[in-house]
Amino acid sequence: MPEGLFSPARLAVPGVPADRLSAALVRVLPTTRLRLSLADSREAAFAAARNETRADGTEVWHRAFTHEDLARADDPVFAMAMVQHEFALAVRAGACFPVEVPLVGGGGGFCIDAAGHVLTNYHLVAGEIERLGRQAGVLGVEQPCLGVRAEVARLGADGRWALLPAERVWLVSNPPASRAIQDLGNGRGELREDWALLRVEPSPQAALTLAARPAVVGEPVWMAGFPLRSARPAATRAALDYDDADGSLRVSHGQVTALGDDDSFVSDLDGSMGSSGSPVFDAHGEVIGVFSRVAGNGPRNAFEYGGTPRVHVGVRGSLMGMGAGGGWL
Repeated sequence: MPEGLFSPARLAVPGVPADRLSAALVRVLPTTRLRLSLADSREAAFAAARNETRADGTEVWHRAFTHEDLARADDPVFAMAMVQHEFALAVRAGACFPVEVPLVGGGGGFCIDAAGHVLTNYHLVAGEIERLGRQAGVLGVEQPCLGVRAEVARLGADGRWALLPAERVWLVSNPPASRAIQDLGNGRGELREDWALLRVEPSPQAALTLAARPAVVGEPVWMAGFPLRSARPAATRAALDYDDADGSLRVSHGQVTALGDDDSFVSDLDGSMGSSGSPVFDAHGEVIGVFSRVAGNGPRNAFEYGGTPRVHVGVRGSLMGMGAGGGWL
C-alpha cells in the first residue's frame, strides 16, 4: 500500500501508540514573508529575486512574476509549488502588487528525549543557520531562534491533541553547510547531511526511540508528518479511502528501495510538501531515518503517486555526525 496519506487512527505505526506519536511530533515553521511583485519579463523576474533578514529575525524573500503568470493563478499545477502557491492566492484575492504575504510552508521534527531536543532538517532552518553565522557547523551550542517557530502537541480536555505555539526554540547543533548541501556546480546543490537539532519549550510530552542500525533494502517502513497540500484524483482517494493532505498528522507505509553511500536511503513512502523532517519508522517502531527530499518531480507527486522516490537521512549517521550517538542511540 505505498499510496495514501492516512490519519493515525486509520494507519498505525507498529509499536507506537497514536497518542505517543501525536505527542512526540513537532511542527517546524518559518517566519518567512514573501514580497511579491510583477516584472515585464522572465529575465527581469529572475534578476529581482533576493532574500533579506529583518532585525527581528524575519526572513523576507523578494520574488517577481510576469504578467503571463497572472493567467496561471487558477492552474492547479502552477499553484501547487511553494511561492507560486502564495502568488496564486494573492491573485485570486485581487491583491494589488507589490504585496507582502506569509509563506505557507514548514515541515516537521520529532522529540528524542525528555529535555525537548527535536531532530529536524537542515533545510528547514537554513535561514536561521545563516543568520546566526553557523555555516561552518556548530555542535552542542544553544542559540535562540528568531526566524523559526515550532508547534508542540498538547492533549485537550476533550481528549484531542492540538498543536500550540512553543514558547521558545533554540538551535543546538547543525553540520557545516558544505556537508549539508553538496555543490553540484552551475549553482546547483543537493541535500546530503540534511539534519539539525533544536530544543523547544515546553518540551513535547513524549519522545521517539531511535534505531542504532542502518536501513535494509526491502524492509517495511512507516512515515508520520504534516503534509501541507495535495490534489489527488477523487476516484483514487475514494478507492483507497484517504483524504488530500491539509497540514494535519498523516501516516504512510512503504518499503526501503535503495541505500545511499552516506547512511541515507530511498523509499517509496507517500508524502507531499510539508513532509520534510518527518520520522521514518521500522517495523519495531524505532526511527531509522528522517525524510529529506524527493528524487524527481516533487510537485507532480501532489497530483499522482509515483515517480518520486523519497530520500531519507539515516538517523544513525545524523547523530554520529553531531557527536551524540552515544547519548541517544
